[in-house]
This record gives sequence, structure tokens and C-alpha cells, in this order.
Amino acid sequence: MNFKQLKMLFTKHLLIITLVFPLLVVIFYGITLSVILKHKHDTYSNEELNRYEDELKERHKLFLREKGKYIELFINILYAKELNTSNTLVENRVIDFIESLKKYDSGFIFVFKANGELIKHPCATRFIGFEDKYNRSQKNNIVKKFIEASKSDKYIYYSGMDCQKNKIVDKIGYVQQIRETNLYVVISKNETDINNSIQAQKLIWQKKFEDESDDNTKLLFFAIFLSIIFSLIFSKILNHIILDYEKEIQRSNSIMFAQSRLAQAGELLSMISHQWRQPISKIASIVTNLRFKIMMSAEIDKEYIDKKSQEIEEHTEFLSKTIDDFREFYKPKNLKESVYLVPLIHKAVDFLENSINKKKIILKTHFCKDAKVEIYPNELIQVIINIVQNAIE
Repeated sequence: MNFKQLKMLFTKHLLIITLVFPLLVVIFYGITLSVILKHKHDTYSNEELNRYEDELKERHKLFLREKGKYIELFINILYAKELNTSNTLVENRVIDFIESLKKYDSGFIFVFKANGELIKHPCATRFIGFEDKYNRSQKNNIVKKFIEASKSDKYIYYSGMDCQKNKIVDKIGYVQQIRETNLYVVISKNETDINNSIQAQKLIWQKKFEDESDDNTKLLFFAIFLSIIFSLIFSKILNHIILDYEKEIQRSNSIMFAQSRLAQAGELLSMISHQWRQPISKIASIVTNLRFKIMMSAEIDKEYIDKKSQEIEEHTEFLSKTIDDFREFYKPKNLKESVYLVPLIHKAVDFLENSINKKKIILKTHFCKDAKVEIYPNELIQVIINIVQNAIE
């Protein structure tokens, strides 16, 4: 593909090159970036939600622990004030205090002794039924599990009665031993309710993350829209610049073409003058000779006149042929012709014969064979003339 074809292709597809292609790049980049950001945002959201879930679980556990410490502090103060009071009276006051605490969600508080005796439970009768339903060893295992959790300051996971739903559910609890006593306080809550609470909070945060993601997506598409607008404006400006540049090139080409034509015309006149100089001189010589004979009153026979007239006709025919050859040579042709190369080369050399002789240059030509090709004859002749003329100069 030559430069001219490339230029035509560029001009023909200017809209695609300056507008459609950049838009496709911007849209592809925007979609790719949107997918990447969406993936990163989802990954970050999942990580944050999981971290938030763990944080909420720890908050629920911490709430149970703090409530246990608070109850322990109150009971210790109560025992300190009631040193001389009977244990039964103190236990009753502890029960009154536990009852005064408002029940929170599905959680509840109950108190038991180290021997497994239940002092206070929100649904004591149901709890007693639970104990009777299983053997004694099961009860001892549960009590032992509570006491060990209290000593290790750990949370305990167990199955217990849900007083509201009247069924056995999985619970998480914190066991706090009341110092200087054999009392243990259990603050517990249903795991299902904790998980539901956490999921509700997660949904709120997830909605925030999704809204944030939607906002980012809208912002990205708004940026793409602005890019498209700027691309359209830039394309229009670039289109005007290119069109102006093409017009300037066309003007320059027109000027160069005109100058080239003037130079060619000058070369044409120079070549014609060189080609005509010899035949004109010969014609002038013949005319001078005839005039001289007439002036000398010499007899001029008809054969002599016919001979000189024939010579004049030959020279004038050569002059006419020279004009026709140069005119044909500089006439633009758009169609290729199937011609032999050797005659074209001889024709180009003939145009420069006078210049070659004037410089006393000997030009030898040798051809092994001739070939017929399909070309623009005048352009090839001009190329050969330029090559030989440059060699002469």
C-alpha cells in the first residue's frame, strides 16, 4: 500500500479513526475498569462484612461478660452489707435483684449453687422438667460445665430452655462466680437470636456497600459519558484541522504542480530549441544558397531546385515531428499502454541528442533483447530523460 492509498484510506475512514475507535477504547476501558472495581468492591465488602460479623459476635459476648461483672459487683456489695444476715435472706435479696433486671431480647439470667441447686430461673418449672427428663448424671455434667467455664473465664455453648418459645435451643452464656460465695450467675442468650441480629446489621451494611458500589458505577459511567463528549469535541476539532491541513497540502501541491509545469515548459522550449537549431540552420543554408545563385544569375536547373525543395520539406517535416513528439510526451495519459521498452529509451535519448552533442558526450546503448510491458509511456520517458539529464549536468 503506497502513501496515496494510505491517505485515501485515512480520509475515507476519518470518522472511524478519530471518533469510533477512541470511543470503543474508552468504553472497553470503562467496562473493564467497572468489572475490576466491582470485583474488588465485592471482595472488600465481603471481607468487611465478615469482619463486622465477627465484631458483632464479640460485642454480644462482651455484653454478657460485662453484665456478669455488674451482677457480681452488686452481689458482693450486698454480702458485704449483710454480713450478719442469714444466707436465706441474702439469697432472697439476690433473687429480688435478678428479678429487677429487665429481660433483654431472648436472653435471661439465672443463679445456681455449686451443688447444682437452682436458686432463680425465669422459667424454673420448665427447667426442673428439663432436669427430670434426663438423668442425674446429665445434670451434673451441665453444672460441671458451667463451673469450669467460670474458672477459665470462657464462654459456654449449651442447649437450654427458651422460656418464650418453650423449647430447647442452642445458647451461648457467660458464667460469673460470686466471690466469697458458692453462687454462680449465668447470663445467656439464644444463638439464633444473636445470628439474626447480626444478619440484620449485616444487611444494613450490605445495603450501604451496594449503594456505594452503585454510586461508583454511576460515577464511572458519568466519566465515560464525559469522555465521549470530549472525544466528540476533540474529533470535530481534529477533523477541521485535518481538513484544513489537506486543503493546505492541496494548495501546496497545486503551486508545486504549476511550478513543475512551468519548469517542464521551460525544458520543453529548451529541448525544442536544441532540436530545431540544426534543421533551421540547414534550411537557412539552402535558402541562402538559392538566393546566392539567383543573384549571380546562374542557371538553376529544375533537378537542383527539386532536390533542395525536398531537403527543405524533410527538415520542416522533422521540425513538425519534433513538435508533435514533445506535445505527445507532455500530454497526460491516464491509461496504461502495452509498449516495447527499447523504442521508448531511444526516444528519450533523441530528445537530449543536442545536449549530449553539445557537451561532447558519447552515449552508448546496448540491449540484449526488447520486452513488451504495460506502463505509462510518457512517464517512463520523463524518468529516463531526468536520469540522463542529471548525468549530463
